[in-house]
Parts: sequence; structure tokens; C-alpha cells
Amino acid sequence: MSNLQKLRIIESQEIASLRERMSRAGCVFEFVVLVVEPEISVNEALHRQALMAMYEQIMVSQHEWRQSLIRLRPDCIDRIPPLTWKLDQAVATPLDRAKVFDLSITLSPRLSHSTLFDAFCDPPYSINITGESVVVLFKEWLEQLGLDEQDDIVVLNWVDRFQADSDRVEGLPNTIPWSNYFDDGLEWWGVWCLTVWNPRRRTLSALVASATD
Repeated sequence: MSNLQKLRIIESQEIASLRERMSRAGCVFEFVVLVVEPEISVNEALHRQALMAMYEQIMVSQHEWRQSLIRLRPDCIDRIPPLTWKLDQAVATPLDRAKVFDLSITLSPRLSHSTLFDAFCDPPYSINITGESVVVLFKEWLEQLGLDEQDDIVVLNWVDRFQADSDRVEGLPNTIPWSNYFDDGLEWWGVWCLTVWNPRRRTLSALVASATD
């Protein structure tokens, strides 16, 4: 049995409710949570398997989006490029303890997307909940992802070298994104792609975001 077959996607009522509430609030993050069987050792290859599960979920949402768009504009289907996901070209950058801790910071948004909370609170079309409500939703999301405050969490960043168009410096080489999913976010808002291994829960999560106006 392959490692992929031993990864089970968690689709609980809590996660389904959380995903719906995030979408309704205007949050642009997508995520998936998987359980890793006890006999499986977790390495970078398994993190890539989590990204494949993330890809499959994105494909479902993209299909639904395409179908609704076709109903409104049947002539635009040929202008929508298929989603590419060249995972073999993706480079993983492990986060150190300080950067892992920063992922759970819930300070007031600085609208710079420099922290996960900033990006969560400031999607391109603005989030429609504020104050304590958005903090509660964010913390619930972190809990489901397995981003608890503990020293043994492993987080890999898969878009560390990407730069938004506005941040690129002339004459310096730019990293080519390994998926055109990130094209929208690289226009200006930014992109996120992390995998999270929580050894105490034995969960492996993936989160992504890429959006424009």
C-alpha cells in the first residue's frame, strides 16, 4: 500500500462548517487536513502528498467555478487556462521555531500580509467579519490545521522564493511558480502555500491562498 493510500482526509462536520464560514466571510484560503497512520514516517515526500490532496480539492472548487462561469459567459471557456500543478518543481523551505510561532500571532492587521493573520483578515475584497469574531474564526482554523503552540510542529513553505510583481527587482532572477494557481496572487496580493505536520495529533495539513481583485 502506498503512503498516499495511508493518508486519510478528514472531512468532519467541524471542518465542513469552518470551510463554509471562512468562504462566507470572504476568506481566500483553502485547506485540507489528513491523518497519518502510525506506521508511516513523515518526510518531505509525504508533505508533497498532502499538496496533491490540496490540488485535488482545488480542482473540485475550480470545476464548480468554471461551471458557474460557463453558465454566465459560455464564450469565455476557451480563455480559461487549465490548472497546472508541477509539484516536482516545488522547493520546500522549513520554517524555524520563531516563524512557526509567528503563524499564530493575532495582532491587528497591518494590511501587509506579512503574517498569516494579516492575509486571513485582508482578502482582496475584504473580509466581512471584524473584531473578536475574526480572531475566533482564525484560531479555530489554526486548531484544525494542527498549528498549536508546541515545539515539535514541522512547517514547510512551498512558495518562499515567489515575489509579487510589484516587489520584483529589475535585473534579479525571479523564481518561476510551479503552478499557475499562484499567478493571481503574484499580481499584488501575495501567495501562501504551507504544509503542517503535527506529530502529537499525527495530522498533516496543507493551506494555500492566491487571489486578486
